[in-house]
Amino acid sequence: YQYSLQFFKQLFVSTLQKTSSPDGTSVEERVEQLIGAVTLTTYNVICRGLFERHKLLFSFLLTAAFQRHTNAIPDDEWTFFLRGSAGQAPPSDFPAKPDFLSTKQWNEVAYLAQLAAFTKFDVPTKIVKKATDWEQWVAKEELFDFAPPGLDDASEWLRMLVVKALRPEKSVFSMSRVVGHYVGKHFCESPQFSLGDAFADSNNATPLIFVLSAGTDPTVLFTTFAQEMGYGEKKLMLSLGQDQGKKAEEMIKTACQTGQWVYLQNCHVYASWMPSLERKLEEIMLKEVHKDFRLWLTTMPTPSFPVLVLQSGIKVTKEPPRGLKANLKDSFLQEVTPELWASCQNATPWKRLLFSMSFFHAVIQERRKFGALGWNIAYEWNQSDYSASIKSLFTYLSDYDTVQWKALKYMIGVINYGGRVTDFLDARCLQVIMKRFFDPAVLSRDDYNFDGEGVYRPTDAETKDDLLAYIDQLPQYEPPELFGLHANASITFQAKESAAVLQTIIDLQPRGGGGGGGVSTDDTVLALAKDLIDRLPEKIQKDNAHPETFAITDAGIMNSLGTFLIQEVDQFNRLLRVMGRSLKDLIDAINGDVVMSAVAEAMYTSFLFNLVPQNWKKDGYLCLKPLASYFTDLIERVDFLRAWVVNGPPKSYWVPGFFFPQGFVTSVFQTHSRLHKTAIDTIKFKFTPLKDSDPAVLTAPPTSGVYVHGFFLEGAGWDRDKRCLVESRPGVLHVPLPIIHFEPVPLSEPEPAGSYECPLYKTSTRAGQLSTTGLSTNFLLKMVLDAGAYDSDHFVRRGVAALCMLDD
Repeated sequence: YQYSLQFFKQLFVSTLQKTSSPDGTSVEERVEQLIGAVTLTTYNVICRGLFERHKLLFSFLLTAAFQRHTNAIPDDEWTFFLRGSAGQAPPSDFPAKPDFLSTKQWNEVAYLAQLAAFTKFDVPTKIVKKATDWEQWVAKEELFDFAPPGLDDASEWLRMLVVKALRPEKSVFSMSRVVGHYVGKHFCESPQFSLGDAFADSNNATPLIFVLSAGTDPTVLFTTFAQEMGYGEKKLMLSLGQDQGKKAEEMIKTACQTGQWVYLQNCHVYASWMPSLERKLEEIMLKEVHKDFRLWLTTMPTPSFPVLVLQSGIKVTKEPPRGLKANLKDSFLQEVTPELWASCQNATPWKRLLFSMSFFHAVIQERRKFGALGWNIAYEWNQSDYSASIKSLFTYLSDYDTVQWKALKYMIGVINYGGRVTDFLDARCLQVIMKRFFDPAVLSRDDYNFDGEGVYRPTDAETKDDLLAYIDQLPQYEPPELFGLHANASITFQAKESAAVLQTIIDLQPRGGGGGGGVSTDDTVLALAKDLIDRLPEKIQKDNAHPETFAITDAGIMNSLGTFLIQEVDQFNRLLRVMGRSLKDLIDAINGDVVMSAVAEAMYTSFLFNLVPQNWKKDGYLCLKPLASYFTDLIERVDFLRAWVVNGPPKSYWVPGFFFPQGFVTSVFQTHSRLHKTAIDTIKFKFTPLKDSDPAVLTAPPTSGVYVHGFFLEGAGWDRDKRCLVESRPGVLHVPLPIIHFEPVPLSEPEPAGSYECPLYKTSTRAGQLSTTGLSTNFLLKMVLDAGAYDSDHFVRRGVAALCMLDD
């Protein structure tokens, strides 16, 4: 997304020439007219080159810039939009929190109430006095379409701040309303894709650049447009690759003289020739070329693409339509000809299984939008996997009289699609999802369906046209349940989208942005740095340890948990040292006592937006929390370890508080192994959840193994009385797990029937670096939990996992 000043000057002049005004128009009226025309033209032209996910973001940034310029959006309100309350606790005299709001939501309300624009509304009092009305409003799926109770006079912008405070996952929808209210509905809509409009804005020195995304090829669009414009026989096309540079240069040279069009595909695969392309464009700008000459380029986003070409070119994006219905239709249009649809001698099995496999292809691709609930890693399954699977299916149905289910599942699920999967738990999920689409009931039952409601069914339509007509009548939007997920997954998806948009806005802010209310950014960061350094815990001292903490065993070696604790203490002490030194350097730099280093500069920016500095992350533990929560979490971790050192081993261990929890698991195994003279690779954990979550209720540690606490469950609920998994309650994304007894037992001990192997991760991203063990550094272990009234496959499809910590 790079444009030169020259590009905008040309755009302005072009708009000036195209925008006429009647006689007698005053200068002020003409300026007002031009401002609107230039803004709209800029939006349309820039939007052509933006991916769909960035178009609303661009229009919102335009809107915010206009409103901030006129001070309709004051700096303090903009700061709240970007960073929220930054973890600040409400004042001591603030009203008590209503039951239907979380502590985090109430903190946001407390900070919101301090903004000048909200003082007249007295939002906290309204929420407390009209709790029922507010609870109903907060629970609405489309609350952004309604004014908060008692805030009918609030502007659209202020309403959005309330939505962000109480339902941040709905922020994107509120942003759309803000754009529509302040600058018009046109800025909420993506301009229609039109090569004609892009061509009209170009000239012989302006390249037209197709920015590609996975699954798109604009060649057909280009050739059709060239035919319409009379250039069907006057175009030169070349797919770039090794040793194609000279041929491309000759094409450009010839076309500059004859007025032909040159179409160069896949510039991203020929990075070494890109500097030559840049030089050719410079030559074109400096010399006379035929007025009809045009240079068309296609490329994936890549750092090797020349900046000069990017800045001076007109960019166009064409993305495949989103959604399962569009995915299905696209698959059949690209890969299945009418002849292929009717070609197999086993017609009914072929058509039903081909449709079922296409549905499987669409489901596993569309699950990616749900983030870690869908897949730990977003795999790039594409048309080549689908095409190979069609051939496998056709071969097995043509060569055998009966359907070879086992072979089909292996070839398609394990080889074609599973070959891309690197996470073993994603591989498990892929196989479970596949069961639904490669089931004998697909062929034997006419009422078989994929969604449990009968809407999505396999079809053996007579012709391909009938098949496409069947796809066209499917619903436009699919519920999460169709992908095997709970309805709450849509909240996760919206939260992921809103967080990504907000993070992009933060990334675009200049240094010094985000301050306001008469307080400079230097003062804001300085106050925060001083507060953090005052609250920074002292290093943990091992000298005053309890006798049992580092006790020596009868074998003359330190107990395994004591060894683990020493390593943890050293890690945290090093982190505290880094934090203390960097905070002091930042304070000195702001005060002008030392030069602001690059590290201090990065910390300054991070502090402005409530982010954890990169230099702390480098020496710290894996954590996705914002700065305020991260620091509170750090204090709690250090306090827990200090208590262990001073008071001896606790009755229950807070595993999420460890730097390297995998080491704790190994230490527990080692303790059992040494005590019972058993090989460590012959034991596993038996997991027994208790009823309570608070370790204070425990009177003693277990005789074998350890009690652990502090985990959260994502994707499912927990029945404390029955001690089993249940479905999530609507709107509840995470629930705390009770204390769990980790008891080492022989590997030969069978797992209880009706259980689910629940993966335990450090953070909600679930994905991590691949370690030497072949497992993700984010993965801890699999806990075997009672699946209750469901089978384990149900919770595999739900993406159920336990987490050591949440993101807020």
